[in-house]
Amino acid sequence: MKEHSGFYTSAVFWKDFREKALSVKKVRHLLNDNLSLDKYGSGIKSFSFVPIATRPNNTLHEEIIKYSSDKKEMNVALKLDFKAVSDSDESAFLQLLAHLFLRAIDEAPQHKVRDFDWPRFRQDVAELFQAEGWLQAA
Repeated sequence: MKEHSGFYTSAVFWKDFREKALSVKKVRHLLNDNLSLDKYGSGIKSFSFVPIATRPNNTLHEEIIKYSSDKKEMNVALKLDFKAVSDSDESAFLQLLAHLFLRAIDEAPQHKVRDFDWPRFRQDVAELFQAEGWLQAA
């Protein structure tokens, strides 16, 4: 059995987006099947990605990017555009997720993670998403 690579996903979505919320696991499976965090250094053992797609007036769920240096865990929760999610088919939705994950990578280094190759990680993730067709213009 393949050792788990350390990518986790969840979703905080408005109730009408249930089917789309289930598609978030495709990102987790793609990353876990193709990448291993230890390839980029010892700085991150797990990377949790939680897209948020709630109604615009929802203030309960705010964006966070949090790194735990003792556990070596990166936890990211970022908002998707509600209307874009609402209007998207599955292909367009996966593109929204891919762009959001890359945004998470771009913003995460500010947390000063030691021993992690962010540029190589971003490039590998982008190439993986590109190969899936998830980085085409939405």
